[in-house]
Parts: sequence; structure tokens; C-alpha cells
Amino acid sequence: MYRIYDCLATQHDIVLVLIAIAIGLGGIHTAFNLYARACMGRLQQRLAWLFLTGVVTGGGIWATHFIAMLAYDPIVPVGYEPALTATSLIIAIASTMLGFAIASMTGPHLLPSRLVGGLVVGLGISAMHFTGMEAMRVPGIISWHMDIVVAAILMGAIFGMVSLWLAGQARTSRQKLLGKANLTVAVAAMHFSAMGALIITPDPTVPVPAQLISQHYLAIGVAIVAALLIAIGFVTALVDRQMRDHVSNRMRILGDSAIEALVLTQNGRIVDTNESFLRLTDSKPHEVIDQDFLTRWLPDTPPAFQTGNLNYIETALRLGEQKELPVEVIRREIPADDIADDTVIYGLRDLRERYAAEKHIRFLAEHDSLTQLLNRTTFNDRLAEALIEADETGVPVTVMCVDFDHFKELNDSFGHIAGDHALRELGTRLGRLVTDEVTIARVGGDEFVVLLHHQNRSGASSIMTHTREVAQQILDCIALPIFINQENRAKLSASIGVANYPADGADAESILFHADLAMYRVKQSGGNDVVFYSSEMDEEYRFKRQLASNLRLALENGQLELHYQPQCHVDDQEIRSFEALLRWNDPELGQVSPGRFIPIAEETGLIIPLGEWVLRTACFEAASWKNPLGIGVNLSAVQLQKHELPDVVASILQESGLDPNRLELEVTETALIHNPARSMKILSDIKKLGVRIAMDDFGTGYSSLATLQNFPVDRIKIDQSFVNKLVGNAQAGAIVRAVINLSRDLALDVIAEGVETDEQETFLTDHDCRAVQGYKYGYPRPITDYRHIVHPQDDNADAAESPKTGANRHRGIETV
Repeated sequence: MYRIYDCLATQHDIVLVLIAIAIGLGGIHTAFNLYARACMGRLQQRLAWLFLTGVVTGGGIWATHFIAMLAYDPIVPVGYEPALTATSLIIAIASTMLGFAIASMTGPHLLPSRLVGGLVVGLGISAMHFTGMEAMRVPGIISWHMDIVVAAILMGAIFGMVSLWLAGQARTSRQKLLGKANLTVAVAAMHFSAMGALIITPDPTVPVPAQLISQHYLAIGVAIVAALLIAIGFVTALVDRQMRDHVSNRMRILGDSAIEALVLTQNGRIVDTNESFLRLTDSKPHEVIDQDFLTRWLPDTPPAFQTGNLNYIETALRLGEQKELPVEVIRREIPADDIADDTVIYGLRDLRERYAAEKHIRFLAEHDSLTQLLNRTTFNDRLAEALIEADETGVPVTVMCVDFDHFKELNDSFGHIAGDHALRELGTRLGRLVTDEVTIARVGGDEFVVLLHHQNRSGASSIMTHTREVAQQILDCIALPIFINQENRAKLSASIGVANYPADGADAESILFHADLAMYRVKQSGGNDVVFYSSEMDEEYRFKRQLASNLRLALENGQLELHYQPQCHVDDQEIRSFEALLRWNDPELGQVSPGRFIPIAEETGLIIPLGEWVLRTACFEAASWKNPLGIGVNLSAVQLQKHELPDVVASILQESGLDPNRLELEVTETALIHNPARSMKILSDIKKLGVRIAMDDFGTGYSSLATLQNFPVDRIKIDQSFVNKLVGNAQAGAIVRAVINLSRDLALDVIAEGVETDEQETFLTDHDCRAVQGYKYGYPRPITDYRHIVHPQDDNADAAESPKTGANRHRGIETV
């Protein structure tokens, strides 16, 4: 070590040493810029750039060697043999070209190729050095300290390997700096160590050839060669860099303008990215360059995508150990050109917003928009899955149909906005009951369905207990008051029908249907209860279906008829009007009571054509009477909600020719209360036609003085339930007296229904109720039985033949 130091300190001109090192650095600096360019592009371009890299690197190292030799003072005259001097330059160029070529090779064995390439460059430096030393001629004997020679060769080789290993493909400034520094150390360490091993023993007897290159001319030649090579390499690299920077800047502007993240890779490693990718990964450029893109950020990509057989995937972008985000990735390959290697561009798009939108759309498709519970379609899918599971496990499944009691009254009283608010509130409450065992959906209006699993339960008793517990929870949460406004709270109840699979049905449709039947049974019983399905309900339903079907046929085939019940004046016992009552004698079922088929007609919608038929038939019949008696026709609550009812009445009156004053339409208080505003408008329009309005069954429904005040009523009908109790029931008598007095005070007519006895008649007469109707005065009969009343002239002709019979029939009472 001391010998090397002594040689450098005492036998070298430090200024020339520094100049040699500077020239070496210039050459090596240019060489690595050329090497970086040689690592990309097509094969032909890479070979050209590798050749230029070898020329510049080899020439720079060769120039460094010989300038350093000029700095060396061997004490004796020195000359250089031309052929060997030129050979040393060729060795320097060839070895560095080969070494850089090996290091630039791509493939799975990058590290070995770079180490081998560095080794070739390091050994080439030694080969060049000792060939150049072999060209030196002095009058003396040259010998070597072989241990130092071996050490010098090893240092050159080691630092050469480290240089190209750390430089990689010289993509970044850091890689280039490490490569330049270590290669410079390799050249300097090898040269000056080897010079320390040189021993020159002067011997004048040693002949020196005449054809030698003097140190003066060598200095000029080396300077020229070094300057030319470095200049050529520098200018070429500079022009190429400017051209690539221009293209790169244009591509970067284009890339940074893209919303999608873009990543450019060569040999799997990142060479460039746009700003979108850096923002997406929260990274800096130096943190991503030269990273293995797929391994680092997309480790879950399938092999087909990695090899290029698949160009699109949706996967997860790994941002950290526990953090990922969904992305879609598009892969595009760009073949090598004069500027770049084979390049793969990856376009990445953040899918979080799309997934969120798809999730929201899926939620909207599966859930009810008002209550946020499941909708009908999704519930049916869940039910189908549950039935399959029940078949596999043998554990029954329960379905409940839930319907709110009197919800229509809430809508009518406070408006549909309040109704929607109530549904939202109830949906929130029911949603809190949803578990793995309980599924709740809104299937329309105020109708809800519940799917109940009985996990880890067996036995009918345990299942029934569980069902009742859940049903009671539903009733309890519905029963809590609902805020409507500052002055009002609504309190609802619910009717719940229950059916079990497979006991109560073989498929989803039958289970839902049977649960619905059970729910309607609760409705009929007053609501706010739970009823389990039984086979008797199915039989009743089938009977109702048959009844509805037969009723439709009866309407189409003219099997219906009207009976007429007299309405009399007590003072003269004369019939003043008739009430038209619908009768149906079915060929299969026989005489069917209106109490049975009218509710079914209202449920099925048949009441509209049925009611119109009754009105039309009664009006045409009354118009044909020679005695212009009044005719009363009942309107159902369903008819009273139809806006076109006044037009229908007007049309029938015009077609039949009946005087509107003879027609009296009877409505119930219950029908009026469903939608008071609409009922008021419709009755007012009918009243304008000249038709009379009677309030039927007064006192049995929502009796209110406001009803009498607000609605255009002409007559009150006292319900027969009060008349039947007149004798012996003080309360009934008080109610009847109050109604009669109220009617008189309001200037309304009053008529009592259901009068059957003399005592009832006497009570009514004593309290100034003159109009009566009931079995005492006549049963509902076909109008032919009252021909003598409605056609009195024909009756007079008959009386001329039989005066006694005619007198009795004229009164129309005793003959009933």
C-alpha cells in the first residue's frame, strides 16, 4: 500500500493526474448517458448506441491511462510502440462495448447480467492498461510486483461489477451517478495500483527502437482522441436527449391531462407515470420509478393479464399493507421504436365512485324508496331461497302479511304527505326488527310482508312461540304514536296474517296467499291482532270467488232484479215513494242476501256497474209509472268516490225522462267520511240536478252535527236498529226523539225505517215523525205487486168491476 502511495506522491505530476481523472470523468459521464439510451429501442438502434458507448467509454479510459502515464516520471526516457498503443485503444473500446452490452440485456436474470457486464468492463480496463504498459519502451528492464498487480486487477474488476450493478439501466440520475462514481474508482484504482507495482531498472545496454511515439506526440494524440470521442458522444447524447425530452414533454402533458392514471413500464418496471397515478397512490416520482409495477401495486392480477393475453381486468390497487382500492386496468403494448424499448402502458381508473353508484342503484332496485325496506321483487327472491333451504333442512318457514288498520283514514284526514311520513317512520321502526332470522319488505301501500326463519328451533310449539313473539314486536312498534304535526299524533294498529311452509302451502304463491287470507280475517274482526291461517279460510275464499264470478254472470245475463219497499205517510196511510232494493236469485246458490254479495261487489269493483244498473233500472221503472211517486236508490261508498257519478246520474235522468225531484239517493255517514271533500263536491253536483239526498242509517256511523251542516242533505233516515228498541229501551227512545227534533230544527225531512208494530208507529206519531218504512207497511216486492199503486187508473178500471177489492188495493197497505 505504501509503495502505491509513494509512486503516486513522488513519481506523478499531480496536475496531470487531476487532468487525467477529469478526462476520465468526462468520458464516463458521457458514456453513461449513452448507455441509458442504449438500454431502450429496437435491437439495431441499441447496437448502434452500444457501439458509441463503447467508443466513448473505451476512448475516455484509454485517454485517462495515457495522460496519467504522461504524469508518471520513470527517470529514464520513455517511448511508446505504435501498434501496441493502438491495440490498447481497441481493447478498451471492445471490452467496454461488450461489458455494457451484456449489462443491458433484459430478462429474468438482470443481476447476473449486470455483474458479468461489469466484470468484463473491469477486466477490459486491466487488459487495456497492461497492453498500454507493454507498448512502453525504456532503456532498462521492466518488472512487476505481482501481488500488487493481482490486487489492481481485482479492484478494477470489483468496482466495475459494482458500477454496472448499481447503475442498472441508468434510468435515474441516482443510478447514473452511482455508475459513474464506481467506474471512475475502478479506472483510477486499477491504474495507480498497477503503476505502484511497476519496477523500472535502468540499463543502457537495453536497445530502444527508433520508431517510437514520443511522449510529446502522445500527449497531442491522446488529447485529440479524447476530445473527439467525448465531444462526439456528448453531442450525440445531448441531441438525442433533447429529442426524447421533447417527445417526453408532449407525452407528459398529454398524460397529465388524462383523468385516468397512466403508467409506462419497460421490462415490467416503471419508467414514467402521470400525475393522476401519483395522486392515486399518494407517491412521489422517485418512489415509483424503476419499481416492478405489477408486483408492487397489482399483485392479484391473473397470469393472462401479465402475459398480455388479457387486456382488461377489474382488481385491487394495493396502496399499503391493509389498504386497497378498486380499479379497472387496461393494458396496451407499444412495440419498440427508434427511441424506446418495448413499452407497456397501463391505464387505471378509480372504481370507488362507480362501485358506490352501482351499490346505490342495486339498493334502489332491491329496496322500497319510501321506507328503505326490501321491495316485493327482492322479497319474492328471498322467499324462494328460504323455501329451498326449508326443503333441505326440514325447518319450517313463516310468512306474515301485515296491513295497517284505518290507514286510509289517516291519509284522508291529514293528507298523503302525512301518510308518507307515517310510512317512513313505521319503515324505520320495522327496519330495527330485521335480523338474520327476520326479513321485512313493503309490497305496496300500507302492506308489508315478513319472512321468518326459525334457526336452531324445532317443534311446532317452539316455532309458534317464536312467531307470536315476532308478531307482537311488530304490533308494539306500530302502536307507538306517530308525530304528524304540533297538534296531532297518529296511533295505528295492524292486522297480521300468518302462514307456515310447508304446512299451509306448497309454494311461495300459496303461502303468501294464505297469509293474506288470514290477514283479511283479522281485518274483518276489527284488526290489531294476529291470526294463523286455517283451511276454513280457504273454503270461505273459494266461496267468495264463486259468489263474485256468479254475480258477474248474473249482471251480464240479466239475473238480477229490483224489489220495491213502500215509504208511507202515517196520517193518510198513503204510499208516497218506494225504495229500490237489489235482489239476486242465483241458479246454483239460490236466494243470496244483499249482505253477502254487496260487500263482495265492493271488494271486486263490481259495485260500480252494479250500482249503475240499479240506478238505471229504478229510474226507467219509475218514469213509466202513471202515479209520479218518489224512488229511492242506495249509493255505496265506492260509487260516492267516483268523480263521474254526477254525470252518470244526469245521463240516466235524461235517458229515462224521470223528473229529478222524484229521485232520492241514499248515502251512509260512513261513505261520506272516507273522503269528505270529494264527497261534498260530488253530492253538491248531484244536488244541482234537482235530486234529493237522504242520509241513511243515521246514528250508526260517524254521526256528527258537522255532517248535517256541511253536506247537502234533504232527509234523515232513522236506522231500524233504534226503531226496533223503541219499546222498552229508554236510550233508543231518547235517540229517536233527538233525531226527530234535530231534523225539525234543521228543516230536514225525517223517515223511520224498520217499523213493524203499532207501538212503534204510535211512538213515532206522538213525536211528530210522519214518514215511515217497514214490514208493517209493505215488504220489498217486485213492482208488479204494487201495480195498483203506480198505475192507479188501471186500478180504477178494475175497481169498476170489483169495487171492494179496488178500495183495499188503492190504499196499498192491507194487501201486503
